[in-house]
Amino acid sequence: MIVKGAAKAEHAVGLRGHRVQNLARAERRRREILVAAARVFAREGYTAASLDDIAREQGVTKGVIYYYFRSKEDIYTEIRATAIRDAIARLEPILARRDPPSLTLRDAVHDLVSHIFDDLDRFANVLRADRSISDENRAVVRDLQRRYQDMLRSVIAAGVATGEFARRDPTVMTFTLLRACLGVAEWYRPDGPLPPDRIVEQVTEQVVAGVLNREETLVSRRGAG
Repeated sequence: MIVKGAAKAEHAVGLRGHRVQNLARAERRRREILVAAARVFAREGYTAASLDDIAREQGVTKGVIYYYFRSKEDIYTEIRATAIRDAIARLEPILARRDPPSLTLRDAVHDLVSHIFDDLDRFANVLRADRSISDENRAVVRDLQRRYQDMLRSVIAAGVATGEFARRDPTVMTFTLLRACLGVAEWYRPDGPLPPDRIVEQVTEQVVAGVLNREETLVSRRGAG
């Protein structure tokens, strides 16, 4: 579809020129296809998977898939891009509150980790097919990644400037933090012993603790005592 990442009235036209009558339903179906495709890619591998496999997984005809997406590569790109767009949309209001950097970072990390348990986000972080993807589509994903990274880096840089965070390079801190958060998708198992809420709280605490200025924290604790 021409609608990508959001159902907007000005883009209410499908790939084949059909006018979309119900934008909310169309976006819901688009996301359902993305999740079904992500499951297939994770199970079969991107190269081996076909649009027929995705259609069977979703319980629709291949024609329905083509109504929303041009190709398998288009679907893969949208799995990654949609997950990042969603994360950006959630991060924006967190930043808009203008809380102290430590509180903003805690909320941002909590949000990022908690959404790893959604199928689309989890699969978006474990699928690997970039060598098979065109430069154009890689650029789409890369630009979105950089936008999110820059938003998060601004929080860390602000915390370093105020002394709340350790005086380290904000870019390195950003990449390290993101790897720790998104890496949950690699080791989490839905049938494992750890419930999502425990993972979210523990990872959030550990990640944020690794960023805080320990000297400042010790001084604050001594002052409180």
